[in-house]
Amino acid sequence: MQKNRRLTLGLLLVLITLGLAACGRATENADTPYAPTPTYAPSTATPTTTPLEISPIPLPYPVDPAQDNRIHGALHRVEYGGNVAYIFGTLHGGRPYWFPLADAVEEALARADVIAVEIAEVGESAAAMEAAVMAVTFLPDGATWRDILPDEHYDHMVEMMTMHWGINYANVNTMNPSMLVTQLMMQIALMFADNFDVDFYATVDSYIAQIAAQRGLPIIGLESAQQQVEIMFNPPHEVMLAQIMQLQDPMDMINEFIDSGELTLDQIAHYYQQNDFTPILRSLALSVYDDCLYIFYTNAIVHNWRSTYYANEIKRLLRETEEPTTFFVAVGLSHVIRSQAHHSLTDIIQQLQLAGLNPVPLY
Repeated sequence: MQKNRRLTLGLLLVLITLGLAACGRATENADTPYAPTPTYAPSTATPTTTPLEISPIPLPYPVDPAQDNRIHGALHRVEYGGNVAYIFGTLHGGRPYWFPLADAVEEALARADVIAVEIAEVGESAAAMEAAVMAVTFLPDGATWRDILPDEHYDHMVEMMTMHWGINYANVNTMNPSMLVTQLMMQIALMFADNFDVDFYATVDSYIAQIAAQRGLPIIGLESAQQQVEIMFNPPHEVMLAQIMQLQDPMDMINEFIDSGELTLDQIAHYYQQNDFTPILRSLALSVYDDCLYIFYTNAIVHNWRSTYYANEIKRLLRETEEPTTFFVAVGLSHVIRSQAHHSLTDIIQQLQLAGLNPVPLY
């Protein structure tokens, strides 16, 4: 059970990188709503979903655990006064043979006085992150979908559950629809992760946290677990409605994702370990051309706003820390390289440059 919980948390953290969310075709089918299912009493059972039985998609390249990867994560160095920050792009997953990391990264870790991560709870306690996720998993005060969804969206959710995903509506009708859609998409994401065997225990983040623990270094978070979870899994109501309408038959979603040209987690991990970001940037750029409100929210808030927020926190640390301090900042790779994908996307490095600082790449 604990393994499943941690796997769920790991997938929640990487899911937003995968895409799997094109809305265009989903809304085309919304004109023919499913016949409404009668409103059920609120369920007190823990929502469960049925795993998809789909064969993994073979990788187009060999996986060689013996190769010397020397991952550098687009490492940058920025300084202000007597303070220094090393900014490192992680993948929220990993393989045991990825470690140690590239020499420049290991040297930066050796110089660090403080480790900064997206949310301190990830480095310190999986239980804290799980508590934040659970806080947005259920609707408040025993509400059901019937209480919060317009007829069109309610009918669509019921149809998807009962006719396409094999889920008993009564078992999930008190669950936040946004979280449920995310969980169902996680099943598809997991199917794409079977070949490369990306590990959500031996992660890049946990490796850095272990080094911090061994050296007795403090770990600070750039944002709270509550803020991250609210932004990623409990979006504004109109965004949630757009997200609902993207949910389709799982095989249709899988085929649409394959046709989209976006990278799977396996492929992202492959290019990450090769320090080849060009394919990742191309994949990131694809979402820019999707006019779905949910995708717009993902780009504007989940990525752009949070990258800007992180950059502001890094600036604050550099400018307000009185004693000379070296920070090692580990954030998702997208927050470090994203602005290179498209002019409408931003990242920490670009935001620091706009603030007059000079992050220097060390790779």
